[in-house]
Amino acid sequence: MDLRNKGSKVFAGKMSKVGIAALGLALSAVPLSQFAAQAQAPELEQAKAEAPAGEVDMEAGRQLFQDWSCNACHVLEDAGAQGHVGPALDGNSALTRDLVIDRVTNGAGAMPGFGGQLSEEEIAALADYIVAAHK
Repeated sequence: MDLRNKGSKVFAGKMSKVGIAALGLALSAVPLSQFAAQAQAPELEQAKAEAPAGEVDMEAGRQLFQDWSCNACHVLEDAGAQGHVGPALDGNSALTRDLVIDRVTNGAGAMPGFGGQLSEEEIAALADYIVAAHK
């Protein structure tokens, strides 16, 4: 048996564990308070008024949410999402349409930005859906 190959495998295994631990640490450091600090209750009411559930294409928004794997990181009951990486969208009173558009477009913390990958219309539809669907 070639010890160099064995050593490489052991080293790679340790690096994988270190990488996973670093990722977990980075994700736990995501400032969840950013969501709460970004909005006040009047803004939430304004955002909901901008996108009432009756006027939002819920199916299209839900499909975007699933197609772009939002459900892998976030909790949103309407989408059947039970992710544990990002902040829960259900129960988050700080969500506004503008905040969601900014986060989806530019990312924040561990969340990548999707601007340039999703069109402005898709991002707006996703934001409308999230604001209308979250409980």
